Amino acid sequence: MTDHRLWEWLSATTAVRRDAVVKKVAIVTGSARGIGKAIATRLAHDGYAVVIADILEELATQTAEELRRQGFSALAVPTDVRQEPQVQRMVEEAVKAFGGVDVLVNNAGVMWRGNVTETPTDAFDFVLSVNLRGAFLGIKHAAPVMRRRGGGVIVNIASIHAFATQAGMAAYAASKTGLIGLTRAAALDLGQWNIRVVAVCPGAVDAPMLRNQRMDEAEVAETIRLWSSASPLNTILQPEDVANCVAWVVSDQARMLTGVAILLDAGVATDLRIR
Repeated sequence: MTDHRLWEWLSATTAVRRDAVVKKVAIVTGSARGIGKAIATRLAHDGYAVVIADILEELATQTAEELRRQGFSALAVPTDVRQEPQVQRMVEEAVKAFGGVDVLVNNAGVMWRGNVTETPTDAFDFVLSVNLRGAFLGIKHAAPVMRRRGGGVIVNIASIHAFATQAGMAAYAASKTGLIGLTRAAALDLGQWNIRVVAVCPGAVDAPMLRNQRMDEAEVAETIRLWSSASPLNTILQPEDVANCVAWVVSDQARMLTGVAILLDAGVATDLRIR
């Protein structure tokens, strides 16, 4: 059988196409909006099939539909990252739809403002269950799938608050500091499978989390002014800035990067006096 006829036979019997491309697959949690949506969108532009995993089911569906209308491969999977069966299903749906997982971005996160004596215990537990337990569960279930693919990259979205925090951020700072410890431990555990694990730690980002802290528009504007004033660049981050950093971390250009935390803060940590 000639090569030409062999290809025709394969095409007819296995639906193989001459232009078929095996895409890499990325799961991004908390990606219905804000930073997560920017990350998923950037990875889609970089050629990834993306899973929009978010507890906000309607918004997740809308985001996936937006990406598909632009010609990208995207799937919405409603996911509460605190719930292990849902995280397991998230990974299974990625495998079912796209064949595997190459990148996991643990972006889902919540914030609670309150000092260490005033924060309700259930609020503290809630923040840690989303920000830290959620990332642990994602790693636990995605890493074995990555291993079968020959490796992968896990990015944990931590925060400047893991390095230098403010009063009234007890639960959030604890969760993000713990996330860096999890990053280091996972990098040691998973390196043998060619899986890299990196934390990206943004400073203030003009995203829904900043605007959903029981503040009116004037308070939001003042928060942005204060954080901008602490930056040598006199600015705060946009979601796309975080997305660009993540895109580099998961690329082959960063292939020697694992077990580290990248501080992406417009220089704020050089002088934490918020003026």
